[in-house]
Formats: sequence, structure tokens, C-alpha cells
Amino acid sequence: MYRTFQEAQQGLAGQRPGDPLAMPIEEARLRQSRYFQALNTGVPDVARSDDHLVRGPHGDIPVRLVASHRQEHAPCLVFLRGAGFWAGGIDSHLGTIHRLAALTGCVIAAIDYRRAPEYRYPVQQDEILCVLAWLRSQGADLGLDGDAWAFFGESAGATLALSATLALRDRRQELPAGLVLFYPNCGGPRQGSRPYSQWVWRSYLGDADPDAVPGPVPLRQDLRGLPPVWLGCGAQDPLLADTGDLAERLQRAAVPHHVVQFPDMPHAFVMHAATLRPARLALEQAAAEVRRLFDSPLTETFPS
Repeated sequence: MYRTFQEAQQGLAGQRPGDPLAMPIEEARLRQSRYFQALNTGVPDVARSDDHLVRGPHGDIPVRLVASHRQEHAPCLVFLRGAGFWAGGIDSHLGTIHRLAALTGCVIAAIDYRRAPEYRYPVQQDEILCVLAWLRSQGADLGLDGDAWAFFGESAGATLALSATLALRDRRQELPAGLVLFYPNCGGPRQGSRPYSQWVWRSYLGDADPDAVPGPVPLRQDLRGLPPVWLGCGAQDPLLADTGDLAERLQRAAVPHHVVQFPDMPHAFVMHAATLRPARLALEQAAAEVRRLFDSPLTETFPS
């Protein structure tokens, strides 16, 4: 088990993330998929992994339900992956999803929302809301407790979790018990930000208004009325300022929240939980927050 992110990177046999600014996007996605595959080592076994297709406004939406134990009326943790809106898929975050299932006792519902720039806001938000409606309507048949659900999101997925929750609030629909978010990319396009960050937001927004309500940029919205929010971010993450700004906005909106900063960790470090001790501990801490939301006991731990 590595103790530094640099050691963990060296153990990936030369695999590196794709760069859509330096290569065609399909080539970048292929390289990113290989990188994700290299990270998905030592994936825990699960008792349940069911793939579904949910009919949505832009076509069928793949959804995977994962659980470490077979049980009825389990709480549901809706998982929204990161990868800048443009990369990843139903298998890309397999290790994180399986570990969350084991650590929380929840059924994990991983939504394979469509990718930018081919599909732009509000397509991704529409698909998430569509799957949430499906989970509510089919919950009993799926073995879920329809009244117990929360969001788990990383980076772009954390942004989508916030946006979807704001949309639910504005529509006066059921809100999640809470949001457990790592390194949200929630500030929108900013002058002087990294070229990659600017490209990500251009690809996701297209011609959409960043100030639209309910909108794609959570930090530009009224955050009052949100459920509790747990925020985790690495101290070396370029999105650390977004996490700080979000915490400040949540404070002003009187939203219960908690912020944890992980020393020496960069962006997307949680995906290294199989080999990086700080990432494993961070995921365990986030899972403890999920259990607290549902008042659930610990179901499983992993060796150091």
C-alpha cells in the first residue's frame, strides 16, 4: 500500500490520463479508459451487479446497481462519476463503486450519463433526474428503500449532483438525504483558469447560460434549502478553491456541511484507493458519512 500519490502513479506501468487538448477526443478517451482500467485493481467482489437501461429523453441510459449483500429495502447511493464530463463510462469507476457498496451497505446506483461535447447541458442533468424518477417508481421491485437515498459524486459528478439537487429543490421534489462530494468542479468558466478547465466548461456548456436557474454552475445559484453536504478535497488539487468557495456559500445559505482537506493529495486521488493508503482512508471517511446519513452500521473494511 503506497503512502504517496507519486508512488501510486509509478505503480501504473506508464499509464497516464488522456488529454483532449493534445489529441483527438476519441484517442484521449481510449487512453483515459486504459488509465481507469489500470486503477481498477483489487476490486472487491459483490453479491449483486445488475445492469439496466432506463428510457430517457435522449435515448436509453445505462444504470448499474451494485450491492455487497443481498437484502431488501436497502438505502440507495446514487453514484456520479468524474472525468470532466467527457470521459468515463459504466466500468470506469468500478473499484470505487464496489468499495462504496462494501463500506456503506447501500445499493450503489451508477448512472452512465452521456458525455460532452457531443451532449451538453442540460442533457446530463436531464438523464440524472430521469433515473431518479425511475428509482423512485421501481424502488420496491429493485430492493430499495425508496425513502433513503443520497448522492455520491466526484469532480464533474459532484457538480452534477449539486445541479440535480438544485433542480429537485426548485421543482419541490424529494431531495436526497445528503450529498457526499469529492473535489467538485462547481465554479464554472473563469478567466485565467487552466486551459483544460476552460475546455471542460466550454464542452459541457456549449451555448447554455452559466447563470441559468436551475443552472449548470452551482456556485452561481442560490444554495438555500439543500440537504447536508460533505466535501473532500486534496490540498494539492487545483479545484481546492472551488471547494472552499462552495463551503463559504453553504455557510451563508445555512446548509449543514463539513469539509475535509487531505494533505498532499491532488485531483482525483480517490480512484487510487486500491494502492494508495490516504485514498483508501478518504473513501472510508466518506463512506462513514454515508452511513451516518442512513444511521447504518459498518458492513465491511479493507486491510491496510
